[in-house]
Amino acid sequence: MTLRLVRRRVIAPLVLVGELVTLAASPVLAAVAAILSPLFGGRRPLRLLAFLLVYVSRHLAGLAACGGLWAAGRVRGRRLLGAHYRVLRWFVGGIARAALRAGRTRVEVHGPEAEAALRAGERPVIVLSMHSGEGDSLLVLDHLLSRYGRRPRVVMHETLRLDPLIAVLGRRLPNRFVDPRGGETETEIAAMSGGLGPRDAVLIFPEGGNFSARRRRESIERLERRGHFEEAASARAMRHVAAPRPGGALAAIAAAPQADVVFVAHQGFPQSLRETWRTLPDAKVVTVALWLVPAAAIPVDEQARIDWLFDWWRTLDEWVGKRPVGVATAR
Repeated sequence: MTLRLVRRRVIAPLVLVGELVTLAASPVLAAVAAILSPLFGGRRPLRLLAFLLVYVSRHLAGLAACGGLWAAGRVRGRRLLGAHYRVLRWFVGGIARAALRAGRTRVEVHGPEAEAALRAGERPVIVLSMHSGEGDSLLVLDHLLSRYGRRPRVVMHETLRLDPLIAVLGRRLPNRFVDPRGGETETEIAAMSGGLGPRDAVLIFPEGGNFSARRRRESIERLERRGHFEEAASARAMRHVAAPRPGGALAAIAAAPQADVVFVAHQGFPQSLRETWRTLPDAKVVTVALWLVPAAAIPVDEQARIDWLFDWWRTLDEWVGKRPVGVATAR
């Protein structure tokens, strides 16, 4: 049995059954969470359960909506694409709002020029975001969909295909699943980035995963093994981000030369599940910074683009370094 059949015939039914059982048992789960909450403080079990129930209900509804779109074969072309983007926006937006409520988190966004360009929707954009903390990719995706009305094309890890809703939306929308350990990642990103419309956005996390001391060290060692000693020295000077992998970003830029680039940095996300649990009941602020680079200002030469990307990554690192250490607390 192929992996695709395993996902469809084994994993997807198990997910559906598990989610239906969770909803059916929600009164019992709520009672248990209420009993346990005084033991953990801050109503942590109730907060997590509230988020879980929102996720499960929206996940099931999203799958049902995708099934309805498949059954209604009359929907074609742009209408079908728009309908799936509406499902994605509804799902991601609901999950993001639930996570912010459960974690008592407020988001502040800085970068009026980039925000104005994103909202205007007059030109396609390539969004290059740092990847640090639990939930940052969800927030960036939600902002593109809901705050700015963009239609993002996302580079996702191959393992996310195990989620039946992500697998369906990933296949029906112009996204790409990639395995960083092998495969034609840059070719896939280039194919995904072609033919962008004015409201389209390509979302890439060049670090390849959440920042950690280990990932930072490994990114430096990888550059040194390949003989990129200047880039390795630059990466060694950065303390809050890992060295970017230029291939995917440069492939997207080459495939969409008309697209502007928006860089994204953020501070305030918990750095681990343990920190998420510890700070869950605390009022917090997540700060997001955006920088816009017009397409005309992007270097043409490949090596110049690599240097340009590392220069911008140092800018992100410096911005994070000036923010308070740890999770910012709301006043």
